[in-house]
Amino acid sequence: MASTAANDVQKGGYFDTFFAESLRLDPEFSNHISESFKRISDMATGTSGSYKFKVTCDQTTPFCDKKNFIAHMNDKKSTMNLCKRFFNEPAIKSTKDRLGECDSMDIRAAQRSRSAILVHEFTHTRYAMLDGEKAYDYAYGLNGNVQLAQGTFDRSCVPYKDKRKVLCPKSGSTPPEEGLCPAERSGGNADSYSFVAAGIYFSTQCNNQVPMPQGITTPSPSLSLPNITSTPGSTPSLPVNITTLITPEPAPTPPADSSLITSDVILPTATPQESSNPTPIPRKYRREVVEPARSDNEIVQKRQSDCPIYDDYIQWDGEAFDSIEGYVAFGDSYGAGMGTGTTTGDACRIGENNFGDLLRKWFDDDSKAYERKVCSGDTTKGLNRQIDEWADPSKATLGTVSISGNDVGFSDLVWYCIITPNTARLGSTNRKNCEDAEQRARDMMNDQGGDGLKAKLKAAYLKILDKSGRSDFHLYVTSYAGFFNVDTTDCDKSTFHYWWAAYNPPSDWPTNRIVYLSQDLRKEINQLVTDLNKVIQSAVQEANNPNGGSQTDRIHFVDVDQTFNAHRWCEQGDYHEPAPQIQSTFFFLSGWPDVSIDGANANTAAVEQAEIESLISTGSIQVPDASNCRSALDSDADPYARAMCNVAEAVSEDPDGPEAKYLADANADIQAGNVTSQHIGWFTPTRQIKTFHPRSPGMVLYRDAILDSMRGVGQI
Repeated sequence: MASTAANDVQKGGYFDTFFAESLRLDPEFSNHISESFKRISDMATGTSGSYKFKVTCDQTTPFCDKKNFIAHMNDKKSTMNLCKRFFNEPAIKSTKDRLGECDSMDIRAAQRSRSAILVHEFTHTRYAMLDGEKAYDYAYGLNGNVQLAQGTFDRSCVPYKDKRKVLCPKSGSTPPEEGLCPAERSGGNADSYSFVAAGIYFSTQCNNQVPMPQGITTPSPSLSLPNITSTPGSTPSLPVNITTLITPEPAPTPPADSSLITSDVILPTATPQESSNPTPIPRKYRREVVEPARSDNEIVQKRQSDCPIYDDYIQWDGEAFDSIEGYVAFGDSYGAGMGTGTTTGDACRIGENNFGDLLRKWFDDDSKAYERKVCSGDTTKGLNRQIDEWADPSKATLGTVSISGNDVGFSDLVWYCIITPNTARLGSTNRKNCEDAEQRARDMMNDQGGDGLKAKLKAAYLKILDKSGRSDFHLYVTSYAGFFNVDTTDCDKSTFHYWWAAYNPPSDWPTNRIVYLSQDLRKEINQLVTDLNKVIQSAVQEANNPNGGSQTDRIHFVDVDQTFNAHRWCEQGDYHEPAPQIQSTFFFLSGWPDVSIDGANANTAAVEQAEIESLISTGSIQVPDASNCRSALDSDADPYARAMCNVAEAVSEDPDGPEAKYLADANADIQAGNVTSQHIGWFTPTRQIKTFHPRSPGMVLYRDAILDSMRGVGQI
């Protein structure tokens, strides 16, 4: 179909009917359209050298499963997905079946063929549009498309679902409202291309020009289709008058929403492909989006007496928008991806593969505004600082936040309950400190007052929405993941002790300083994570309904916990914990290497070596005063400062213990300039603070869970 159209783009008058006269006056315009059809043909036959794509039939996508699409094209992923309605929608027929209707088919029926739908979808790529902007869905159906080319199509009159942005702004409207679309928009309208291609193809194959349907009665000599002599049994063609109402087809009766198919599509932007064509389709043929954007859920239902009847369309795929204009990432060390890739040396300790950066890379569009406000060690107090520092909220339609682990004393739970580095303290002392830390966490989570965790989270979420000021801004709040498989028993003999981590280590009786990963302990720690996630989820629910009124539904709880199944510690396997070599374990212990992900190789050794050399350059490892360092720590302190306070206390309490010995040896190696020292590495920032944080593949799980939530919402 596309190839036939490319060979004679002006055949039959369809070119004149579906593209504006002002565009056709450009002598190069027909060449541009012909080249677009040629590219579509090359894409369909797999002969395009610079653009490769795949076709899938995944019925589980939200676009097929929830939004009733016919098909959807993802230009960024170079993937066209065909939904089941592409094959079983009664109003759509195969191209072969349509060819059996040559004596009765009109242009409306011709365009409801599968080949024409594919042409429509192909125009939602930059490659098909000569590396310019991909086509949009200004108008669907014959009535709307004929009027679009004449500048009489009123977009406020059509109830297309999920109109995400104002494409044809009414002059002087504040905020912008849909109005008449300039006729030039027909040059960037997907259905315009499919109507032209269908008309040319079926006219050629049938050896008889496919006519306009009955009911177009007033002539318009300058832009009407040529008079057609019909064969017996065919539908006669009538001239076109675009300035009057177009009578809708008599059947079938449309459903309440006035469309046969209602759906929406958001296609992420892709990098334009290289083209042999010297000039893309000129920008004047492209849409101009006006801000501020409309709400995601807003549907224009205008049915004024002066509106034409637009009830002859099938909404194949909705508006081809990537609704993510900008992105802001808030959060703590989990949001910062601490320990992944190369971690920054400032107090926020941001890892290279944090899920915010991974999400930004997934969008693959540097034109999208991005603010990364994450900072390791931050509590809800720090989150409020991050929000205050958010510089340009008007540009973001997406926000993510990971927060509250530090509010409940995450580092104390790890320190006192599991790794217990301070060898001066008896096992019973560490256990008491652990139980106290757990109780403080529970008290914080159970506090239903204004100073409780839920109230602080709710207030912060609402503060983000308020500062955004955009009705199309969505906030995705991530949970935490349980650390352990609690069903296995092999870990009952394992310890993650900071100095003596091992499987079935020698007895430490009678001091009993070694903590074993018993099932009870694993359940205990995981339950705290579960309880924290429930508080986060409850805060999200209350923030969406802050005063018991209408839901905003723009804050979304992202449960990542289940995605870590089979990737926790103590999974069933032919190994014993601790097992740093097991790449399917997605958490760090101190000194454990990172795991490579697509586009980012693990470089743990190089990172640690660089940090060793940095410590050597300072002349010594400085530890704070053990007597007051803890009281001097702010609630949002640098995690490394907190870790070094722990070191100072351990050295002070046990001057002959392993911490003191390693510190002395490390400083001696620094004085000697020993860059290969095995002792200095124990005190490098990343090794000290990354324990119990996700490795890079864990950050990928976070990213993918957010993307899944965005798909469910309809942002992508």
